[in-house]
Order: sequence, then C-alpha cells, then structure tokens
Amino acid sequence: MKKFIVFAVVLALLVPSLAMAATEFSLGGFIKLDAMWDSDNTVGKNLNGPAARNNANGSKHGRMKFTAQGSRFSFTIKGPDLWGAKTTGFIEMDFDSAEAGVSNVATSGASKSYTPRLRHAMFRFNWPTSELLFGQYFSMFSEWYAESAEDGPLQATGTPTARMAQVRFTQTFMSDWTVAALVGDANSALLGSTTYTNTALNNGQYAETPQVQGKIKYAHDFWGKAAYYGKPIPFTIQFVGGWQRNVQRTGVQAAQTFGEGNFFTGNINLKNQYVNPWLAMGSMFIPVIPTSSANLAGTASILTQWWIGQGVEAFGFTGVNSNVYRFNNNFFGQLNYDVELLNKYGGFVEGQYYFSNQWFVNALYGISKVFNVSRARFQQGSAIGLGGMENAFTGDIPSTIQQASATLWYRPIQAIKFGLQYSYMATSYLQMTTVPGATPNSTRFGDDHRVEFVGFFYF
Repeated sequence: MKKFIVFAVVLALLVPSLAMAATEFSLGGFIKLDAMWDSDNTVGKNLNGPAARNNANGSKHGRMKFTAQGSRFSFTIKGPDLWGAKTTGFIEMDFDSAEAGVSNVATSGASKSYTPRLRHAMFRFNWPTSELLFGQYFSMFSEWYAESAEDGPLQATGTPTARMAQVRFTQTFMSDWTVAALVGDANSALLGSTTYTNTALNNGQYAETPQVQGKIKYAHDFWGKAAYYGKPIPFTIQFVGGWQRNVQRTGVQAAQTFGEGNFFTGNINLKNQYVNPWLAMGSMFIPVIPTSSANLAGTASILTQWWIGQGVEAFGFTGVNSNVYRFNNNFFGQLNYDVELLNKYGGFVEGQYYFSNQWFVNALYGISKVFNVSRARFQQGSAIGLGGMENAFTGDIPSTIQQASATLWYRPIQAIKFGLQYSYMATSYLQMTTVPGATPNSTRFGDDHRVEFVGFFYF
C-alpha cells in the first residue's frame, strides 16, 4: 500500500511538470477484467508456464481466478521540435507485478492489491523517414502478437514479451522497406545454480556484451488490407536477429546445489566458459480476404511467426529454463560440468475472420520444441548411471509445448471489447518423473484446459 501511495504522489507531481515541459500530452490505456478457469493450477495467469505432469496430484485440480491486474495506463507526450525532428515520449504502466512475498497469480483477500509495474518509458526523435529511440521499450522480437485473450499470448510456446532499455535507430526507404538496429540491456541467461555465489556474474548487467538486434521489414498493399488488432494493414514480412554473450565463471560447488546430494556427495567443478544466446525470427501477415477501406466485415487474415535459437529465454521467453549441463566425467569423487545452451525452435499460426465490424473470431496454434539433445537424464535429481559426456539438466525441462486456442470477439464500439476463449496446452518433458502413490507413477506428459472471459474498456 505504501508503494502505491508513493507512486500516486510522484505521478501527481509529474503530470504538472509534463504539462509545462511539453506542448501536449494525452492519457491512454484500458481497464481489463480477466476471468478464467484452468484444469491445471500451475500454468499461470498468462499461460506463461508449461502444464505440470498429469501425475502431479497437487497440480491437477481446477483453479478459478478473476483479476483486473492486466489493466494499464499510459501517457503520450508531444514535445517541441528539435534538430528538425518531432519529439515524443511514452510512459506505460500496469499492475502485473507481484508484491514482495506474494504471488501475482494467487493473491488472496477481499481487496486485491497489485504492485504497479513500469512497462515502457522511452522518448524518440522522428524525421520523415527515420526514427531514433531511447529508453525502455519492446524488443524487436516482440512486435507481432496473436489476438488472444490472455495477457502476453503464447509466452510458453515462444512469443517473446521482452521490454528492454535500448538505443534504437529505424530507417524507412523506397516507402515499403524498413531496417532497424538496436543496442540494449543484456537479458539474463541462467547458467548456474541460484545458490552458486558467482551466479550474478552470469546475468543481465554482468553479461560480457550488450544485446544487439537487427530487423528488416517489407510491407506493401498488393491486393488490399486486413485487420491486425482492428487496424487494416497490408501484406507484411519481417526478419529479426539478435545475439549477446554470457559467461559461466570458474568455481567449485557442492553437488547438493544441483540436486545430486542424495546420490553423489562430492563437488562439481565449473570452468570459465563463454556462451552465446542467439535468436532468429521471421514473421508474416497475409490478408486473405482483403478490404480497400476501413470496413472490416467479411475480411480474413493469416499471421504466422517462426523462430530458432539457443538460450532463447535470454530474449524474453518464459516457461522453461534455457540451459543444459553436461557431465564430462566423474574423476576421484568430482563431477566436471560443461555448460551448453538449449537449442529450440517454434512459432505460431493464427487465422482471423470478421463476420462484421463488431463480431470476429480467430483460431491459433503455437509450438516450441527442443532439438539436438542426445541423451537426457530420465530421473530428475539422480546421478545414477551418469558417465562420460552424458547430459544432465538443472531443471525439469519440457521437450515440446503446444497451445491451441479459439476466441470469439465482440466489439460493439471502439471503447468496448469482449472475448470468450477456449485454450488447450500440452507439455511433453525430457525427463521421466515418478510421483509416489500416483497412477500412472511415471509420465512425461501434462496438459491444461482453460475457459477464459475478458472485457476491455479503452480510453
């Protein structure tokens, strides 16, 4: 509560300052009610985690949740011209952050209390064909989203939601082509146990390089436009690539830190080793039944996006850990680890059709899958049988996550929007886990069924 009071006071002081410094500012955002029922109580409000195994009895009971924490508001500030450019600023916040010690998924009590979270805080200079941006804003990998009911759709199956502090330059040429490049804050790449003393040196501000991204986009009205989040846009194709470098520091750690304590009592040797998270992504928007006006009735479109990379959680994905630890050998009571980032690929396809300007429907399918894993540890937490060059994981990692959804939308006016959605998530894990007393007592598979209702008021 104190945090919110402080935020309100700062905001009250900030607004007059903005009015004096800028020529114009406006308030925007939306109020959102989200109501959902899941058959698996571990998948998260945003469906941003894999479904637990079906033999995990504590996870396989229904969960009903109502929340308005996905609501958000923003200020857009129009500043004075500088260097021949239009200047604008943008600040956006929501309430999707957890309070200290309290889960943002299961906060209880008659009065919900959600912590404000800074989503975006950036300013930019705009010339006729170029833009220079400074501040916290979406990653280039986060520019195309399926129109799904949950916040941050398809996070678990591979749509990034990263917002990063960055400097970005964008250039448009020949009217249809856009290129862009950014240098920004390196995201965390989890390379060690969370109790290992040098873990912080692997992450974020302690990475070996900043994160760099590049983009090329082509958009042209060949045969008309179709709706993307209610706005008519033409055929568009886009490619994005990104890279950063992280490091695992030299050290010795007790085996219990890595979950081996019941079977191995020696130490684990970690060597100084560099790793390179990278990601390549292609996106395409196709008007299938187009329009040449603002009338969207009878129009249809396909949006598809596919990616491949290693250590992809470093680019804003959620749901699974991003590394593999490899046992080199067991020599005189000590295990020697090499670190390898997990290789993954995935993407989604969404089809959308407008019955009228008020009613429309969309269906989507998304998947992410690991590859190039030669041997997996079947029993999590066990070092039995591990020998030269055998793989071992620091966490319980899925091999495949899939999600399919269908949503009926109704938008009677621009300010109001309702949606009813059914979603199914299926998860297959690399490792076999036995749960005492469960039937069956060993499985790699888990799934979740969700029914979700959302209501938006835009302002």
